[in-house]
Amino acid sequence: MLNRDDYIATAEALHACVEARVPVILWGPPGQGKTSVIRDLAVRQQRHIEILLASIREPQDFAGLPSIYDGAMSLIPPNWAARLRDDGNGILFTDEVNTAPPAVQAALLRVCLDKVAGDCELGERTSIIAAANPPEQAADGWDLAPPLANRFCHLDWSLPSDVVRDGLAGQWPVIEMAPAKPAAVEAALGRERIMVAGFLTGRPDLTTVLPKATSEQGRAFPTPRSWEMAITVGGWSEALGLDATSLRMLIRGCVGQGASAEYLTYRDNLDLPDPESLLAAPTKFKPPKRADQVYVIGAGVLAVVRNNTTEARWHAAGQVLERIASAGNPDIAVAFARDWLKMRPGDAMPDSALLKALIPLLQEAKMI
Repeated sequence: MLNRDDYIATAEALHACVEARVPVILWGPPGQGKTSVIRDLAVRQQRHIEILLASIREPQDFAGLPSIYDGAMSLIPPNWAARLRDDGNGILFTDEVNTAPPAVQAALLRVCLDKVAGDCELGERTSIIAAANPPEQAADGWDLAPPLANRFCHLDWSLPSDVVRDGLAGQWPVIEMAPAKPAAVEAALGRERIMVAGFLTGRPDLTTVLPKATSEQGRAFPTPRSWEMAITVGGWSEALGLDATSLRMLIRGCVGQGASAEYLTYRDNLDLPDPESLLAAPTKFKPPKRADQVYVIGAGVLAVVRNNTTEARWHAAGQVLERIASAGNPDIAVAFARDWLKMRPGDAMPDSALLKALIPLLQEAKMI
């Protein structure tokens, strides 16, 4: 059972998914106010909302109805899709998703991932939200099919007794968050992307892990797609100023319990030098022995140089790459060398030490 703090953290995690336009599904017993919360969110954000009960829908209600006109076939979109398309910034809320038969779940695949229904594009700013009861509590419920489950960030939802008590007395909690600044979001996404890439450098076995149990395949598990979602919600979580509890819920909701626990531990203990300090004194840089840490350092250095490219900073980044290559990590140095060369300001040329360390590797990799 969630306590009040967990409930607030979950509500903030939900808001982060909506702001980031990451599809999110709320799992919880019947009667926990999931629909009411989504309605309230739409009202507060002044956004159009379409609410569909997936359990009573047919596949064509999501995939579109085939129609032939003048010898060409098209998929006529349902009315709800046309309204969301015309609005361009609405919310689609599909309730009781796991009570929908497999054919309807299959029709939802493109709606959730590509935001397309029939031949109708809903718009990139449309938010996708779903809700489901655990199979043992749902009426004729199924586990979600893995392809559909892997398209959502999964959040557990229930109402603590004290929240219900205060709410029935007219004091439901109100979640208010200041909008994130675009520059802050972009910077946070860049940092999260580097950390996930560094983590998977050390744990490539966690890139894709399909659970063996059928019940677990209907929830969050790691794939390249869900790691991409984890990067997005992680970056937005930082930009919105959410706490560690909300971040943990979001990452777990994308890649599952095991992978998220390892990644968050890695993230919390990644004590590495500031990229700007390395650029200020590149000759003093001593690469760590762990490849994942080296990767994060190299990616971080290139990121700050990309944001502020001068000849001096470009040369300093090259010296960092040279030390990475000379310390026994030539593959990582080569992986970054192409981007580094593309950032070359004017007619600047690498120094001789870097040429000696990298040019043979770049030629072997057919990059030059």
